[in-house]
Amino acid sequence: MITICNTRPEHIAQLVEHQRICFPTLSAEDLMQAEMFAAQLAVFPEGQHVALAGERVVGQSSTFRISEEQCRQQHTYRDITGKNSFNQHNPQGLWLYGADMSVHPAYRGRGIATRLYGVRKELVRHLKLKGIVFGGAMPGYAQHADHLSVEAYIAEVVAGRLSDPTITPQIKNGFRVRGVLRNYVDRGTAATGDATWMWWEDCVEE
Repeated sequence: MITICNTRPEHIAQLVEHQRICFPTLSAEDLMQAEMFAAQLAVFPEGQHVALAGERVVGQSSTFRISEEQCRQQHTYRDITGKNSFNQHNPQGLWLYGADMSVHPAYRGRGIATRLYGVRKELVRHLKLKGIVFGGAMPGYAQHADHLSVEAYIAEVVAGRLSDPTITPQIKNGFRVRGVLRNYVDRGTAATGDATWMWWEDCVEE
C-alpha cells in the first residue's frame, strides 16, 4: 500500500539516494543533497511530499511559491530553485512551482505520480493559488533527437503521434505545454538540456 504524506526530516537520507536512482543523467550540481532537502523543509514544509511503501520512500514531490512575474520569465532550474535551496520562495506568490517530482523505477506504473500531482493541485486550492508551473523532462526525446527538433518532438507528443514517459502522463493529468525552457539543466548525458514549460491552472478541466 502506497501512502502520501508531507516530507519529514527522517526521510532525507532516503531522498538523497532516491534522487540518484531516478535521475541518472543529471549532473551532481542539479541533484538534491541532504542539506538542500533540509532547507526546503525549513522554507516551505507544506509543499514537500513523499510517497511511501511502508517506510520506504518510493516517490517524492518538492514545490515552492513564486510570483506571476517569475513564472512567465525564461529561467533555468538552478536559478529558479536557488540551486535547490528554494531561496526564491515567495510566501505571497500565487503560483506553485514544481521543482522536482520522481517515482522509483520499480514503482512506476502504479499511479504514484498522478497521486503526487493531485496533492499539488489540492495544495493550490487550499492556498487559493492560480496554478502550477514547472520545467518538465522529456526522456523520450533521445530516441528522436537525430531527426526532430525539441519543438517538433513536443508537438508530436502533444498531438498523440508519439508517447513520452513524462510528457504524456503530465498531459493526461491536465497539464499543458506552454513553451520550451532553454538550457533548463546541464545536458550531461541526456539528449538535450531544454525542458517543457508546463502549466496547470485551476480553471482547467481535468
